[in-house]
Amino acid sequence: MSEEGTLDNILTIWLENKPTAEDKKHLKNAEDWAKYAFDNDKNYYVTFFKGGEPIACVFNYFETISIDFLTYHNGELFIYLFMVYDKGKDSHNKDVDGKIFLRQIELYDEDADKRITNKVLFRDNGIMNVETITKTKRPEFRMNYEEKETQVNLSHNWLRKPQNYTDYEYLFDYQNILKPEYLDLP
Repeated sequence: MSEEGTLDNILTIWLENKPTAEDKKHLKNAEDWAKYAFDNDKNYYVTFFKGGEPIACVFNYFETISIDFLTYHNGELFIYLFMVYDKGKDSHNKDVDGKIFLRQIELYDEDADKRITNKVLFRDNGIMNVETITKTKRPEFRMNYEEKETQVNLSHNWLRKPQNYTDYEYLFDYQNILKPEYLDLP
């Protein structure tokens, strides 16, 4: 999406065409908006690239940070992993300053015959809920749903909050963030 399209989305979707005078000052370019939005708990997207290819899209929302991990699959951009962090001081985060909490993981795998979605939710009481949906396309369409719960140590789900509007790359190290018991990840 172009910078103009991005700014238009911010204005129409997130600000509902009712920007404040201060918002208007920062809607001149996407980078200025991102800096302003980070400092003022407003919504913004940042796409990160490596070698000219997009690798992750971060959506900073006032209550959460979500990350889409991207790769190319059969010539099309594909989200293979989605992670959500809670960042607000509310019942979930229990007033933990300077920390975010890994609340949700979704892992997608797809080939010509099937699509598998693993969705992991972490609850405050230390319960990890895993939902697995397998959609088989061939020889005929079939869907299988499985749900499991287990007790886990959530202490390693806490990470430091990003310090500025581009400070997200440490969250891309999902192989060290996600514990082996969560999912079998590549």
